[in-house]
Amino acid sequence: MNAKVVSKEKNTVKFTFEVGPEKLEEGMVYAYKKNKNKIALPGFRKGKAPRKLIEAEYGPEVFYDDAVNFVLGTEYETAVKELELDVVSRPVIDAPVIDKKEGIKFEVEVTVKPEVKLGQYKGVEIEKVDASVPADGVENELKRVQEQNSRLIAVEDRAAQMGDIVNISYEGTVDGVAFDGGKSDNYDLTLGSHSFIDTFEDQIVGHSIGDKFDVNVTFPEKYHSADLAGKAAVFAVELKGINVKELPEINDEFAQDVSEFETLDEYKADIEGKLKETAEANAKQIKSDRVIDKVVENAEMDIPEVMYENKIDQMINEFKNNIAAQGLSLDVYCKYLSTTVEGLRTSFRESAEKSVKARLVLEAVAKAENIQVTSEEVDEQIGKIAESYGIEKEKALEIFKEDDRKNVEGDLLVQKAAKVLEDSAVEVEPEKKEA
Repeated sequence: MNAKVVSKEKNTVKFTFEVGPEKLEEGMVYAYKKNKNKIALPGFRKGKAPRKLIEAEYGPEVFYDDAVNFVLGTEYETAVKELELDVVSRPVIDAPVIDKKEGIKFEVEVTVKPEVKLGQYKGVEIEKVDASVPADGVENELKRVQEQNSRLIAVEDRAAQMGDIVNISYEGTVDGVAFDGGKSDNYDLTLGSHSFIDTFEDQIVGHSIGDKFDVNVTFPEKYHSADLAGKAAVFAVELKGINVKELPEINDEFAQDVSEFETLDEYKADIEGKLKETAEANAKQIKSDRVIDKVVENAEMDIPEVMYENKIDQMINEFKNNIAAQGLSLDVYCKYLSTTVEGLRTSFRESAEKSVKARLVLEAVAKAENIQVTSEEVDEQIGKIAESYGIEKEKALEIFKEDDRKNVEGDLLVQKAAKVLEDSAVEVEPEKKEA
């Protein structure tokens, strides 16, 4: 293959490559087989006309589009590898020469990853991250578990009051017309939780089981349903039940019921240990983020817009898959939040930009530090990925193609680069603010 760069301006590269007549002939054979059943010639049934006669009747150009696409299927990637281009966009391709004797000449324009000029990346100063457990951390966790193990006691001898869990039916109307999502025959509401709009919960206080009454509220000016925003509504409510939450006493018996420990002290010690592990993991992540942000700040790079768009595409697809697992489509999600896919893309923009910059800088650090990843390390990481999906490592190693392995290798490279930055960073105590 004769591939060569014609020009490079910032992140845009134009290059050419040529393939010989034998490769064009392979494409022509493919194109003929693909299209022969669609072409009719006098004296021949569809699919039976010889290729030479078809070309004589319509010209060889009739097969050129499919032939060129066939050739591109393998030769474009070969040219990119030969020129060692790190392409981040779809190519714009032209074939100005298609000749049975000369072959095909391709002219291509692509966007490539930008060059990154690193500033200081070792020994950068960052504010020290507090990895301590809050003084009330253990008590808060105990209260959370206590809430989880509470039970409801029915109340029948008094009216509803704040803190009660009431069971209600309701139907809302605006100007006498019911609206979507404004009705329920069986809803448990904690009074004082502010789960419902405006003073809805306050107006239930004082009512007894069996009472039927109206609740008058006004929707917020900024509400997820634009049709209801700022409008006054009336809810016809029936109070069907009142319950209070009974919390278990926090003692040794409680510890035995909710954990594998015999005493409350043992349970508290275990909670404190886990909170410490979580705090240290969070602090490590914050430290890593701060270091990378600082190194990005010190670096120079001209990032093409397409890289941000590609990252947002990836984030949208991941988000789409996550909500699909919960039975929601992207369109329904956007409608519920009164937004659009474009609005969602805009909300992902800042995170996408930060991610792209961080990745480019870490790749540059890996190159500057001559960081290497062994084949054994790639195999080990593939094994971990396989385990998370319940697949045997040997099977995964068979499934993973060369490009898949390169992606894993790239991820390991930036992980190692991040560790180099973190290990060399200098943590300084935060400045104390004056009272």
